Amino acid sequence: MGLFDNVTTAVADQQQQNDYNTALISAGVSVQDLRAQNDAGILTIFGNVTDQATAEKAVAALKTQPGVKDVVNLLEIEDLTAKNVKMKIATQQSNLNIRKGPGTEYDIVGKAAHGTSVQLIKRMFNNWYYIKTDSGIEGFCAANFLEEIK
Repeated sequence: MGLFDNVTTAVADQQQQNDYNTALISAGVSVQDLRAQNDAGILTIFGNVTDQATAEKAVAALKTQPGVKDVVNLLEIEDLTAKNVKMKIATQQSNLNIRKGPGTEYDIVGKAAHGTSVQLIKRMFNNWYYIKTDSGIEGFCAANFLEEIK
C-alpha cells in the first residue's frame, strides 16, 4: 500500500466516522469521544455515554447504517479509576474468568480467585466492568460475580 492509498483510507475512515456521528445526532444520542471501527460489517464502537439507555439507542441507530451488519458495543458508562472502588469476587467456589471484552463470547485473559478483591476501573454497557486484580491482570467481568467488601 502506497502513501496515497494510506491517505485515501484515512479520509474514507474519517468520513465514515462523521457519518456515524451524524446518525447518532439524528437519533438524539450523544456519545462523547466516539471511535468506531468497521471490520467486514462488524462495527465496534468505543466512547462514553451517560447511561445504559443511551448506549442501547446508540447501538440501534448505528445498526441502521449502510455496511453495518452488527454492532459490538464497548461504550463506557462511568470511569471509576479515581474512586478506587474495590469489590470481592463472589463466584460460588470457582475462580472468576476475566475476559478480553464485556461478554462471555470473548477470550479469557486471566482468572481471579473466589473471595479475592479487584479494583473497578470502568463500568461498561450491559452490566459488565473493566477490572484490575491485585496481581495486575486487567479485563472484563460481569457485575453479578462481584459484591461489596464489608
